[in-house]
Amino acid sequence: MKSILILCLVPAILMAVSFSDDFESFSPGADLDSSPYWLRPGIGANLLIAEEGGGNIVETSWGSDSFATYICLGSAIWLEGSVSTDIKFTGSEAVFGLLTRLNGSTSECYMAGIYPATPPLGATVIAYVNPSGEYTILSQDYYYPMNANTWYDISFEVTGSGPVELSLSVNGTVNSTAQDNTHNLGMGMAGVVCGYDGGEPMFYMDNFVVDDYNSALERITFGGIKSLFL
Repeated sequence: MKSILILCLVPAILMAVSFSDDFESFSPGADLDSSPYWLRPGIGANLLIAEEGGGNIVETSWGSDSFATYICLGSAIWLEGSVSTDIKFTGSEAVFGLLTRLNGSTSECYMAGIYPATPPLGATVIAYVNPSGEYTILSQDYYYPMNANTWYDISFEVTGSGPVELSLSVNGTVNSTAQDNTHNLGMGMAGVVCGYDGGEPMFYMDNFVVDDYNSALERITFGGIKSLFL
């Protein structure tokens, strides 16, 4: 895996909401950030809408770039929850990752990814990504089998602080876990990232879901409302 540069300027969004996108509202060929629910930073490859089986999916379009990063504006800013999606791939030496607790000012985040090391042998990884886009691996495990042109459901859960508990599941089974006592990232956004070394693979995505475990009312306004009655 190579370093993944993440540079983003995210508008201030206060309310946290759960979010899902099956990409059926897009027209085939559209870029993912043609929707107000997604933001593509100014650099990197594109994620485009394609058709499969009568429905829409997302596919990579590399051009001259070997990585792509998109931020999910639809899920806003949240602390505890999970990010999940269905993915499939062609080719090896590539990684697809889910981003959580992404800081819009520094671009720091946690990433959990899956990649076809030497198909059918795959691997999963949980990492901290610093403001320069360099990553520190917190956990790495094998996943078998991982085959091309096969859909996999991956889910990245993040909870707590001091330590932050991180867990990556594949097809409903936990494959990698990690604790972070060093960086302890706080509230942030969700997103996706993919990149490659070597030949240009294709990644496909569908059914992106963010589940915010704490409602915005409880986290942001409950204390203020309660104080009115003291």
